Parts: sequence; C-alpha cells; structure tokens
Amino acid sequence: MLYIRFIQQKKCKFLFNDRIEFFMDYRISIVIAILLAISPVIHSIDFEDYDEDVAALLREYQNQSNPEQSYTPSILSYSTAKTSKTIVDFERGIIYMNASTPETLRDAIIDVVLTQIDPSVIDAQTAIDFGLINEETNKPFFWGQVLDHKGKPISSRRPALDFANFLLRKKTFSDGRFEVTIRMIDAHKKIAGAKYVSFVKAACREYSVSSSLVMAIMETESSFNPLARSRSNALGLMQVKANTAGRDYFSLIKGYKHTPSSKFLYSPKNNIEVATGYLNILSSRYLRGIEDPKKLEYAMISSYNGGAGNLWKSLDKSGNKTKALKRINQMSTKQFYWFLTNRHIRQETREYLKKVNDRKSKYTLI
Repeated sequence: MLYIRFIQQKKCKFLFNDRIEFFMDYRISIVIAILLAISPVIHSIDFEDYDEDVAALLREYQNQSNPEQSYTPSILSYSTAKTSKTIVDFERGIIYMNASTPETLRDAIIDVVLTQIDPSVIDAQTAIDFGLINEETNKPFFWGQVLDHKGKPISSRRPALDFANFLLRKKTFSDGRFEVTIRMIDAHKKIAGAKYVSFVKAACREYSVSSSLVMAIMETESSFNPLARSRSNALGLMQVKANTAGRDYFSLIKGYKHTPSSKFLYSPKNNIEVATGYLNILSSRYLRGIEDPKKLEYAMISSYNGGAGNLWKSLDKSGNKTKALKRINQMSTKQFYWFLTNRHIRQETREYLKKVNDRKSKYTLI
C-alpha cells in the first residue's frame, strides 16, 4: 500500500488507497520536496560507502529537511510502508531504496516499478489526475526509464518480482537497514519528457511560444518530476507559483480573478498550459519594448526564474524599466547574453539562463 503525505506547515495528508481521503487544513505550504509517507529518516550516513552520485543524492535529501539548505525539486521521496524509504532523483536518474528487512525491500521495489498500474498501490483515477499514468498504454510511470536485469522494461508483476530478487542479491547493509540502488537508463529524461510533448505543443500553439523553450524550462525546473514542489510553493513540472504566475494567467489570459489550487497545478496539462501562458504574458506585456526576438527570449528565461523586476534592477539600480529597456536595445545579442549570465543581480538566474539555453537544442525538432 502506498501512502503519500505532503509535509506542510499545517497538516495536509493525501492517503491513496482504494479511495482517497484528504485531511487538509486551510492553508497549504509545503516545507520540503514531495515527501510521501511517514518513514525512517536516514541518520548517520557515511557517504564514503556509496558511489559518488548516490552519495550526492543522499546529501541533497538530508538537506531537504533543513530550511536553510538549498532545495531540489527534482528529488522525490516516498515510502511504501513505515519500514521502507524510496528516494527518486529525476535529474541523475537514480532510485535509492532502503528497508528494515529484505522482504520489505523486495515489496518496495515491486511497488516502485509498478506503482501506477497496481490498484492496490494507487487507484487509477488518482494516477491519471497526477499525470502518473499513460491513459493510452496504461504503462507504469518509470516504464522505459528503468530496465530490468535483462535489459527489458517492466510492466507486470512477474518481471518486477524477478527484478526485485535480482537486486536483492546485490543489496548492501548500513545503519541497520538493507539498501539497493536502481539506475535509470542514460536517456531517462528524454523518455520522461516525451510524456508531455503533446501538452507542450498544444499550449505553444495557443500562446505562440517556442516548444523547445518550454521543454528546456521544464527540464531545468523539475527534471520532469510532475510532483515537484519547492520551498516557495512552486508546483509541478514547470514550478508554477499559484499566487503569482497562476493569478496572472487567469486574470490576464482567462479574464477573471482566480488563484489555481495545488490539485489543478499538479495536473501536467494544466501546469504546462499555465506556465506557457505566463511566458506569453512575459513576452507580450512585462517585457514589451525589447526589440530583438533573441534578446526577448533571454529576458523571458531570466524573468521566468528571477522576475521581470530583477531584470530591470540588474540594468538600472533604481529598477527603471524605461532606462533598462534602452540599455537592452543598445546591446548586441551576445552582449546581452553575457550581461545576464555575468551581471544579473541573482546568481541563480545567471546559471538558470545558461542551463535553459544549452538544453533548448535538444528539443528543436519538437
């Protein structure tokens, strides 16, 4: 049975079984990643015992519980029982698992590789609502991203059991718990992102935004983790904030005031549509006046991450938009890119633009 709990400032628990029970307080504010279920915390880790990438994942997971540490939306943690823990790193393509007994670990492995199609784990409608299941093929969420020991995708219980038994032969023991690590294939993000291409194409046609830009932003924001949630309450694939981009989308595009719910923004289709609409708002409204299309795109990427206000402040200390626009239009495209990646007032935004710009080329054929 898979229990999913979002850790929040005020209690909010989603319990997925044959039915869904919601225990919600009035205001939702998640403190750390999507932490699903009450499960053992990883204590006293000797990181030297692990491969470098697994150790990096475990360090980041530990940091999630510390509000002063950085937060990584691409990391998803959940439990299949009180005695097992699973951590998924969508960026590195690693699934780390531990449990108190080999039998519990075997069950957890099976649940992970089949979790979206087994009604005893999560009901089908909930899986569809959260975008965790392909309605046409009914394949598990990690289908194709995780291959078994024979190099084949896993879609039924028998192969899942065989794979679990194979992994158990390689299990390790640390701090009183049995551990295994599953590595996704190298092209795991390509497979993950392909699930959302149809939504991206539709939204980009509607709002005149580049599909390759949206895909690159999505990868950078969440590594295609549909349940990503940041400390600042940015949600889903494209890390949309309900009270800023969400409100703007409904007010300026839909024509009425509304703040979208978490449930609405966790839907991949809705999340992509709102984010793409917001990119249109940035280009046509907040960043209007930038004459060169390529410079406008750089400004859109930077503003999606750091806000248009910080763009103006980076160019003019007082944040004067008119003066900032004049500087932008006087720069060459190369000069403006250099400026944003070296002189923007937010270091995170400097790196963000580099990542999105580099990743765009992977999606030019979409």
